[in-house]
Amino acid sequence: MATNILGSGERIDFTAAGNITSGQLVVAGQAFGIARISGVSGDVIPLATGVQCTLPKPNAASTAQAAWSNVFWDATNAVCTVSATSNTRIGVATAAASNTDTSITVRLNPAF
Repeated sequence: MATNILGSGERIDFTAAGNITSGQLVVAGQAFGIARISGVSGDVIPLATGVQCTLPKPNAASTAQAAWSNVFWDATNAVCTVSATSNTRIGVATAAASNTDTSITVRLNPAF
């Protein structure tokens, strides 16, 4: 049996640089996941990766998203977006979202 496997990768630990709320999307470089617990700077927070979750999206024109399309994270506004420009690709929409929806269901991709 391999001795160099550290885990399944469905959970990774992240040292918080500030306050984190349970359920919050955390992006660290090209890694990202959903915080399983809340914490403050210096706490080690377990992140769920490769999961399906609901995340915020703007209620605005041109924000509709088709099912199975790429979803990007706009860190400036802390919302999901259809725009790749200056944003991090986090996964795919598992259901369509209209312009007026304020959230979207996303399957986080554990790696790209």
